[in-house]
Amino acid sequence: MRDTTSGCARNDFIETLSGAQLTAWQTGRLREVTNHAYFDVPFYRKLWDRAGVEPGLLRSLEDFERFPTISKHDLVEAGDGWTNPHQGPVAFSTRGTSGAPLLVWLSAEEEEAYIEPTMRGFRWAGFRSGMTALLMSPVWHRLAACEAHAIARLGGRCAFFWGSMGSEFTESFLHTLSSQRPEFITTTAPFLLSLIRGSHGTTNRPHQLFKGVRSVVVVGLPLTPRMREFLRDRLEVEDVFERGGTQEGAAIDECRWHTAPHVHEDVCYLEVLDDAGIPVVPGSRGRLIVTKLSTAGSVFVRYDTGDIAAFAPGQCPCGCGFRRLKIYGRPESSVLVGDRIITAYDVRMCIEEDPTLVGRNVLLIREANARAGVLTVAVEGAAHDPAKLQARLREQLGVASANLVWLGDLRVNWGFRQVLDGRELQLPRS
Repeated sequence: MRDTTSGCARNDFIETLSGAQLTAWQTGRLREVTNHAYFDVPFYRKLWDRAGVEPGLLRSLEDFERFPTISKHDLVEAGDGWTNPHQGPVAFSTRGTSGAPLLVWLSAEEEEAYIEPTMRGFRWAGFRSGMTALLMSPVWHRLAACEAHAIARLGGRCAFFWGSMGSEFTESFLHTLSSQRPEFITTTAPFLLSLIRGSHGTTNRPHQLFKGVRSVVVVGLPLTPRMREFLRDRLEVEDVFERGGTQEGAAIDECRWHTAPHVHEDVCYLEVLDDAGIPVVPGSRGRLIVTKLSTAGSVFVRYDTGDIAAFAPGQCPCGCGFRRLKIYGRPESSVLVGDRIITAYDVRMCIEEDPTLVGRNVLLIREANARAGVLTVAVEGAAHDPAKLQARLREQLGVASANLVWLGDLRVNWGFRQVLDGRELQLPRS
């Protein structure tokens, strides 16, 4: 039985603030950031002058909502005019987000600012001084760049393995796992799922090598509750935690209660807006808007990521006052069926009600008949009760019809991509 009786330990200033104090602190930081953006970054000054907003008049979070949102297209069009002249010496690509990538510049000051939240998230996930951590988060992501620093400052030891996250590097990963015996692992959910699938029917069972691992922290795929249980049970680790964020400055981490990842309120201010640009209530989905609360490096103020997200209602039982946010997917990991946006997460929630389908690869198929309300899904494995599954998809997702493509033994690699064009799969349907 997992221990969920303890709260998130308070280890720094921001975690001790009350709700009102945190709001006041964030408002002050937003005032500093917008002033910096207005006077030092020509893109923002021109944009806000046209919109008739002045950073000096920002007195509340409601005032901040008057500032226009921006998109990646806006920044691409602006060229170099949107970057900070003191941007920093290190660039990271936004390859994990929608559209053409941007280069996000990182300074030593900003990296320092994000190390403390990384330490906080790892403490929540159970890391303690003296442990060994095996780190393999995507090295092109700015949040991953802070992980080794965080482990070192927490008094731990870091191990890395030679290779990438492709399934062809599982042997290298397993060798490092067996030789280093870490208690803490950061990785991607697709890599772990490929590892479990690849070991099926062999004598090299994953749980034998994961013996002694207390916590696994995953990125790259929003976890459903059943997927978390599947990973925990198959690997026989104590717990599995979801971590997330964006290159534009968002950072979120789960605590042991798993009610939704907490927002690291000291480094980012997040909003969730509807299509009209109005904030939605907690529990409702909308577009994720990111403002980075640092004046170092690249500047992002009310940046529309395109991610589909929702704030969790209420307060987490852990007692931490930080808001909680679940990121469900990006435009490329969702399809428009009729007038409804369906994410791969939504489909997995339905499919995984059948215990035999938990952990199977699920891909949404983008086809022309989606306009008429037809959802097409490809599922790894064989049909168990397709009629029942189709009915569940129709009922829970509110679509007119659901087509199923059963992949059988055809192994489609687990990855960040969760949507295929219909022409890429020419297989029988049920």
